[in-house]
Amino acid sequence: MTISELNDAFDDNSQRYKMLTSIVANTFNYAVGRGLDIEKISAATGLKRTDLINPESRLPEDLAAKIWKLLGEEYPDQALALHAASAAPISSLGQLALAVQYAENARSSLEALVEYRSVLSDRLTMELVESEAEAIIKVDHPVGDIDGGYGAEAGLAILHRLGNEAVGGENPLLRVNFKHQPFGSLDVYESFFGIPVYFQQPYNALVLRREALDRPTKKGDKHLFRYIQGNLDLLQDHWQLHSNTSQMSELYEIIVRNAEFLEYSAEALAQQMNISLRSLQRLTKEYGLTIRQLMDNARKAQAKRLLRDSSLSIETISNRLSYSDTRAFRRAFKRWTGKTPSEFRNRFR
Repeated sequence: MTISELNDAFDDNSQRYKMLTSIVANTFNYAVGRGLDIEKISAATGLKRTDLINPESRLPEDLAAKIWKLLGEEYPDQALALHAASAAPISSLGQLALAVQYAENARSSLEALVEYRSVLSDRLTMELVESEAEAIIKVDHPVGDIDGGYGAEAGLAILHRLGNEAVGGENPLLRVNFKHQPFGSLDVYESFFGIPVYFQQPYNALVLRREALDRPTKKGDKHLFRYIQGNLDLLQDHWQLHSNTSQMSELYEIIVRNAEFLEYSAEALAQQMNISLRSLQRLTKEYGLTIRQLMDNARKAQAKRLLRDSSLSIETISNRLSYSDTRAFRRAFKRWTGKTPSEFRNRFR
Protein backbone atom coordinates (compact mmCIF):
# COMPACT_ATOMS: atom_id res chain seq x y z
CA MET A 1 0.00 0.00 0.00
CA THR A 2 1.36 3.42 -0.98
CA ILE A 3 1.44 6.45 1.34
CA SER A 4 -1.38 7.98 -0.70
CA GLU A 5 -3.49 4.84 -0.35
CA LEU A 6 -2.74 4.76 3.38
CA ASN A 7 -3.90 8.38 3.73
CA ASP A 8 -7.03 7.62 1.72
CA ALA A 9 -7.79 4.67 3.98
CA PHE A 10 -7.33 6.87 7.04
CA ASP A 11 -9.66 9.50 5.56
CA ASP A 12 -12.28 6.79 4.94
CA ASN A 13 -12.02 5.74 8.58
CA SER A 14 -12.25 9.36 9.69
CA GLN A 15 -15.53 9.72 7.83
CA ARG A 16 -16.80 6.48 9.30
CA TYR A 17 -15.84 7.27 12.89
CA LYS A 18 -17.38 10.21 14.69
CA MET A 19 -16.64 12.80 17.37
CA LEU A 20 -18.93 14.94 19.52
CA THR A 21 -19.83 18.10 17.58
CA SER A 22 -19.17 20.37 20.59
CA ILE A 23 -15.48 19.40 20.47
CA VAL A 24 -15.27 20.31 16.77
CA ALA A 25 -17.23 23.53 17.39
CA ASN A 26 -14.83 24.65 20.14
CA THR A 27 -11.85 24.11 17.86
CA PHE A 28 -13.61 25.93 15.00
CA ASN A 29 -14.54 28.91 17.19
CA TYR A 30 -11.04 29.17 18.63
CA ALA A 31 -9.56 29.19 15.13
CA VAL A 32 -11.92 31.96 14.06
CA GLY A 33 -11.11 33.87 17.25
CA ARG A 34 -7.42 33.65 16.41
CA GLY A 35 -8.14 35.22 13.03
CA LEU A 36 -8.20 32.16 10.79
CA ASP A 37 -10.39 32.82 7.75
CA ILE A 38 -13.68 30.89 7.81
CA GLU A 39 -13.46 30.17 4.09
CA LYS A 40 -10.01 28.65 4.60
CA ILE A 41 -11.38 26.40 7.34
CA SER A 42 -14.32 25.39 5.17
CA ALA A 43 -12.05 24.60 2.23
CA ALA A 44 -9.95 22.27 4.39
CA THR A 45 -12.82 20.61 6.26
CA GLY A 46 -16.06 21.19 4.34
CA LEU A 47 -17.53 22.62 7.55
CA LYS A 48 -20.17 25.33 7.71
CA ARG A 49 -21.37 27.08 10.85
CA THR A 50 -24.75 25.37 10.46
CA ASP A 51 -22.99 21.99 10.92
CA LEU A 52 -22.07 23.07 14.45
CA ILE A 53 -25.47 24.18 15.72
CA ASN A 54 -26.34 20.97 17.58
CA PRO A 55 -23.49 20.35 20.07
CA GLU A 56 -24.76 16.86 20.97
CA SER A 57 -24.69 15.58 17.38
CA ARG A 58 -21.56 13.98 15.90
CA LEU A 59 -19.24 14.82 13.02
CA PRO A 60 -16.34 12.99 11.30
CA GLU A 61 -13.50 12.56 13.78
CA ASP A 62 -10.78 14.20 11.66
CA LEU A 63 -12.36 17.68 11.41
CA ALA A 64 -10.99 19.14 14.66
CA ALA A 65 -7.55 17.72 13.82
CA LYS A 66 -7.58 19.41 10.40
CA ILE A 67 -8.42 22.74 12.03
CA TRP A 68 -5.56 22.30 14.53
CA LYS A 69 -3.23 21.58 11.63
CA LEU A 70 -4.29 24.83 9.94
CA LEU A 71 -3.73 26.74 13.18
CA GLY A 72 -0.29 25.21 13.63
CA GLU A 73 0.72 26.23 10.12
CA GLU A 74 -0.59 29.77 10.63
CA TYR A 75 0.82 30.27 14.16
CA PRO A 76 3.88 28.02 14.58
CA ASP A 77 5.83 27.57 17.81
CA GLN A 78 2.88 28.44 20.05
CA ALA A 79 1.11 26.26 22.64
CA LEU A 80 -2.24 27.00 21.01
CA ALA A 81 -4.09 24.06 22.54
CA LEU A 82 -3.30 25.18 26.08
CA HIS A 83 -4.41 28.68 25.22
CA ALA A 84 -7.74 27.37 23.89
CA ALA A 85 -8.22 24.92 26.78
CA SER A 86 -7.81 27.68 29.36
CA ALA A 87 -11.18 29.12 28.29
CA ALA A 88 -12.93 26.13 26.68
CA PRO A 89 -16.32 25.45 28.30
CA ILE A 90 -16.28 22.27 30.37
CA SER A 91 -19.80 21.67 29.06
CA SER A 92 -18.24 20.75 25.71
CA LEU A 93 -17.69 17.30 27.24
CA GLY A 94 -21.45 16.96 27.62
CA GLN A 95 -22.94 14.41 30.03
CA LEU A 96 -19.47 13.02 30.71
CA ALA A 97 -18.44 16.25 32.46
CA LEU A 98 -21.45 15.85 34.76
CA ALA A 99 -20.47 12.26 35.55
CA VAL A 100 -17.01 13.45 36.59
CA GLN A 101 -18.49 16.13 38.85
CA TYR A 102 -21.12 13.97 40.57
CA ALA A 103 -19.03 10.83 41.06
CA GLU A 104 -18.14 9.99 44.65
CA ASN A 105 -14.39 10.61 44.37
CA ALA A 106 -11.57 11.19 41.92
CA ARG A 107 -11.18 7.47 41.21
CA SER A 108 -14.85 7.11 40.27
CA SER A 109 -14.57 10.22 38.10
CA LEU A 110 -11.65 8.78 36.14
CA GLU A 111 -13.35 5.39 35.86
CA ALA A 112 -16.39 7.13 34.36
CA LEU A 113 -14.15 8.84 31.81
CA VAL A 114 -12.64 5.50 30.82
CA GLU A 115 -15.98 3.69 30.69
CA TYR A 116 -17.84 6.30 28.63
CA ARG A 117 -15.02 7.72 26.50
CA SER A 118 -16.74 6.62 23.27
CA VAL A 119 -19.46 9.21 23.95
CA LEU A 120 -16.83 11.83 23.07
CA SER A 121 -15.30 10.02 20.12
CA ASP A 122 -15.58 6.52 18.68
CA ARG A 123 -11.86 5.72 18.69
CA LEU A 124 -10.72 7.66 21.72
CA THR A 125 -8.75 5.41 24.07
CA MET A 126 -8.34 5.99 27.80
CA GLU A 127 -6.82 3.77 30.45
CA LEU A 128 -6.38 4.19 34.21
CA VAL A 129 -3.29 2.39 35.49
CA GLU A 130 -2.53 2.28 39.21
CA SER A 131 0.75 1.41 40.91
CA GLU A 132 1.75 1.64 44.55
CA ALA A 133 2.60 5.34 44.34
CA GLU A 134 1.07 6.61 41.09
CA ALA A 135 -2.12 6.65 39.06
CA ILE A 136 -1.75 7.21 35.32
CA ILE A 137 -4.59 8.23 33.02
CA LYS A 138 -3.42 7.46 29.46
CA VAL A 139 -5.19 9.13 26.54
CA ASP A 140 -4.75 8.66 22.79
CA HIS A 141 -6.59 9.08 19.50
CA PRO A 142 -5.64 8.11 15.91
CA VAL A 143 -6.18 11.68 14.62
CA GLY A 144 -2.98 12.65 16.40
CA ASP A 145 -1.33 11.57 13.15
CA ILE A 146 -3.07 14.54 11.48
CA ASP A 147 -2.70 17.33 14.04
CA GLY A 148 0.69 16.28 15.40
CA GLY A 149 -0.42 16.42 19.03
CA TYR A 150 -2.57 19.54 19.38
CA GLY A 151 -5.66 17.46 20.13
CA ALA A 152 -3.83 15.49 22.82
CA GLU A 153 -2.71 18.73 24.47
CA ALA A 154 -6.22 20.16 24.38
CA GLY A 155 -7.67 16.95 25.81
CA LEU A 156 -5.27 16.63 28.75
CA ALA A 157 -5.50 20.35 29.48
CA ILE A 158 -9.31 20.26 29.69
CA LEU A 159 -9.18 17.11 31.85
CA HIS A 160 -6.79 18.92 34.18
CA ARG A 161 -9.19 21.86 34.44
CA LEU A 162 -12.17 19.58 34.95
CA GLY A 163 -10.36 17.73 37.73
CA ASN A 164 -9.55 20.97 39.50
CA GLU A 165 -13.18 22.09 39.30
CA ALA A 166 -14.62 18.73 40.35
CA VAL A 167 -12.23 17.87 43.16
CA GLY A 168 -10.07 20.89 43.96
CA GLY A 169 -7.40 20.98 46.63
CA GLU A 170 -3.65 20.71 46.18
CA ASN A 171 -2.49 19.88 42.65
CA PRO A 172 -2.43 16.05 42.54
CA LEU A 173 -0.28 15.86 39.41
CA LEU A 174 3.29 14.57 39.48
CA ARG A 175 4.01 15.05 35.78
CA VAL A 176 2.44 15.22 32.33
CA ASN A 177 3.63 13.16 29.34
CA PHE A 178 3.15 13.89 25.64
CA LYS A 179 4.16 11.73 22.68
CA HIS A 180 5.01 14.67 20.42
CA GLN A 181 7.47 17.57 20.56
CA PRO A 182 6.43 20.84 22.27
CA PHE A 183 4.83 23.54 20.15
CA GLY A 184 5.97 26.38 22.39
CA SER A 185 8.15 27.20 25.35
CA LEU A 186 8.41 24.50 28.04
CA ASP A 187 7.74 27.23 30.63
CA VAL A 188 4.25 27.76 29.16
CA TYR A 189 3.39 24.08 29.61
CA GLU A 190 4.74 23.83 33.13
CA SER A 191 3.02 27.07 34.13
CA PHE A 192 -0.33 25.70 32.87
CA PHE A 193 -0.10 22.29 34.60
CA GLY A 194 1.94 23.42 37.60
CA ILE A 195 4.36 20.48 37.38
CA PRO A 196 7.08 19.10 35.05
CA VAL A 197 5.94 18.29 31.51
CA TYR A 198 7.83 15.76 29.36
CA PHE A 199 7.71 15.31 25.59
CA GLN A 200 8.49 12.49 23.14
CA GLN A 201 7.26 10.00 25.71
CA PRO A 202 5.73 6.55 24.93
CA TYR A 203 2.20 7.81 25.64
CA ASN A 204 0.10 10.89 26.46
CA ALA A 205 -0.80 10.89 30.15
CA LEU A 206 -1.61 12.75 33.33
CA VAL A 207 0.35 11.15 36.16
CA LEU A 208 -0.92 11.83 39.69
CA ARG A 209 -0.36 10.71 43.24
CA ARG A 210 -2.28 7.51 43.86
CA GLU A 211 -3.72 8.73 47.17
CA ALA A 212 -5.36 11.61 45.29
CA LEU A 213 -7.81 9.10 43.80
CA ASP A 214 -9.56 8.89 47.16
CA ARG A 215 -10.30 12.62 47.32
CA PRO A 216 -14.07 13.27 47.39
CA THR A 217 -15.62 15.42 44.70
CA LYS A 218 -17.28 18.71 45.62
CA LYS A 219 -20.68 17.67 44.23
CA GLY A 220 -20.55 13.92 44.88
CA ASP A 221 -24.09 12.47 44.82
CA LYS A 222 -24.56 8.74 44.23
CA HIS A 223 -28.17 9.10 43.10
CA LEU A 224 -27.43 11.81 40.53
CA PHE A 225 -24.34 9.89 39.42
CA ARG A 226 -26.44 6.78 38.70
CA TYR A 227 -28.96 8.96 36.85
CA ILE A 228 -26.17 10.41 34.68
CA GLN A 229 -24.75 6.93 34.08
CA GLY A 230 -28.14 5.84 32.76
CA ASN A 231 -28.11 8.72 30.28
CA LEU A 232 -24.56 7.86 29.21
CA ASP A 233 -25.50 4.19 28.72
CA LEU A 234 -28.29 5.28 26.37
CA LEU A 235 -25.96 7.63 24.49
CA GLN A 236 -23.40 4.86 24.00
CA ASP A 237 -26.05 2.47 22.72
CA HIS A 238 -27.49 5.13 20.42
CA TRP A 239 -24.21 6.10 18.77
CA GLN A 240 -23.11 2.49 18.48
CA LEU A 241 -26.26 1.81 16.46
CA HIS A 242 -26.15 4.94 14.31
CA SER A 243 -22.48 5.57 13.55
CA ASN A 244 -22.14 2.62 11.17
CA THR A 245 -23.38 1.60 7.75
CA SER A 246 -26.93 0.29 7.44
CA GLN A 247 -25.69 -3.30 7.44
CA MET A 248 -23.65 -2.76 10.60
CA SER A 249 -26.61 -0.97 12.18
CA GLU A 250 -28.75 -4.01 11.44
CA LEU A 251 -26.05 -6.20 12.94
CA TYR A 252 -25.97 -4.20 16.17
CA GLU A 253 -29.76 -4.21 16.41
CA ILE A 254 -29.85 -8.00 16.10
CA ILE A 255 -27.10 -8.37 18.71
CA VAL A 256 -29.08 -6.21 21.15
CA ARG A 257 -32.30 -8.09 20.41
CA ASN A 258 -30.60 -11.48 20.80
CA ALA A 259 -29.07 -10.39 24.09
CA GLU A 260 -32.56 -9.75 25.45
CA PHE A 261 -33.31 -13.43 24.72
CA LEU A 262 -29.97 -14.61 26.18
CA GLU A 263 -28.65 -15.57 22.74
CA TYR A 264 -24.96 -14.88 22.14
CA SER A 265 -23.94 -17.34 19.41
CA ALA A 266 -22.29 -16.24 16.17
CA GLU A 267 -24.31 -18.84 14.25
CA ALA A 268 -27.65 -17.37 15.38
CA LEU A 269 -26.41 -13.88 14.52
CA ALA A 270 -25.40 -14.92 10.98
CA GLN A 271 -28.68 -16.74 10.48
CA GLN A 272 -30.75 -13.69 11.43
CA MET A 273 -28.61 -11.51 9.17
CA ASN A 274 -29.35 -13.97 6.33
CA ILE A 275 -25.66 -14.36 5.57
CA SER A 276 -23.11 -17.12 6.09
CA LEU A 277 -20.85 -17.18 9.13
CA ARG A 278 -17.88 -16.55 6.82
CA SER A 279 -19.61 -13.46 5.36
CA LEU A 280 -20.35 -12.21 8.86
CA GLN A 281 -16.68 -12.59 9.76
CA ARG A 282 -15.67 -10.62 6.64
CA LEU A 283 -18.18 -7.87 7.46
CA THR A 284 -16.92 -7.35 11.00
CA LYS A 285 -13.30 -7.52 9.83
CA GLU A 286 -13.94 -4.58 7.46
CA TYR A 287 -14.64 -2.47 10.57
CA GLY A 288 -11.64 -3.71 12.49
CA LEU A 289 -13.83 -5.88 14.71
CA THR A 290 -14.36 -9.54 15.47
CA ILE A 291 -17.59 -11.37 16.25
CA ARG A 292 -16.24 -12.13 19.70
CA GLN A 293 -15.66 -8.43 20.38
CA LEU A 294 -19.24 -7.65 19.38
CA MET A 295 -20.60 -10.41 21.60
CA ASP A 296 -18.39 -9.29 24.47
CA ASN A 297 -19.71 -5.74 24.09
CA ALA A 298 -23.28 -7.03 24.21
CA ARG A 299 -22.57 -9.17 27.26
CA LYS A 300 -20.76 -6.30 28.99
CA ALA A 301 -23.67 -3.89 28.47
CA GLN A 302 -26.19 -6.48 29.64
CA ALA A 303 -24.05 -7.47 32.64
CA LYS A 304 -23.77 -3.86 33.82
CA ARG A 305 -27.53 -3.45 33.64
CA LEU A 306 -28.24 -6.72 35.44
CA LEU A 307 -25.71 -6.02 38.20
CA ARG A 308 -27.62 -2.88 39.10
CA ASP A 309 -30.53 -5.14 40.12
CA SER A 310 -29.53 -6.27 43.63
CA SER A 311 -32.18 -9.01 43.61
CA LEU A 312 -30.19 -11.00 41.03
CA SER A 313 -27.31 -13.16 42.24
CA ILE A 314 -23.97 -13.23 40.41
CA GLU A 315 -24.69 -16.86 39.49
CA THR A 316 -28.08 -15.94 37.99
CA ILE A 317 -26.52 -13.15 35.93
CA SER A 318 -23.77 -15.51 34.77
CA ASN A 319 -26.39 -18.00 33.58
CA ARG A 320 -28.39 -15.30 31.81
CA LEU A 321 -25.28 -14.28 29.91
CA SER A 322 -24.73 -17.93 28.86
CA TYR A 323 -21.42 -18.45 30.66
CA SER A 324 -20.42 -22.01 31.49
CA ASP A 325 -19.79 -21.10 35.12
CA THR A 326 -19.57 -18.09 37.43
CA ARG A 327 -15.76 -18.05 37.37
CA ALA A 328 -15.74 -17.53 33.60
CA PHE A 329 -18.13 -14.59 33.99
CA ARG A 330 -16.03 -13.04 36.76
CA ARG A 331 -12.87 -13.30 34.64
CA ALA A 332 -14.59 -11.76 31.61
CA PHE A 333 -16.10 -8.89 33.60
CA LYS A 334 -12.75 -8.14 35.23
CA ARG A 335 -11.17 -8.02 31.76
CA TRP A 336 -13.85 -5.63 30.47
CA THR A 337 -14.01 -3.19 33.36
CA GLY A 338 -11.02 -3.75 35.63
CA LYS A 339 -13.47 -4.65 38.43
CA THR A 340 -15.09 -7.82 39.68
CA PRO A 341 -18.90 -8.02 39.38
CA SER A 342 -19.19 -7.55 43.15
CA GLU A 343 -16.96 -4.46 43.13
CA PHE A 344 -19.00 -2.98 40.29
CA ARG A 345 -22.27 -3.75 42.11
CA ASN A 346 -21.04 -2.11 45.32
CA ARG A 347 -20.91 1.24 43.48
CA PHE A 348 -24.72 1.27 43.44
CA ARG A 349 -25.40 0.36 47.05
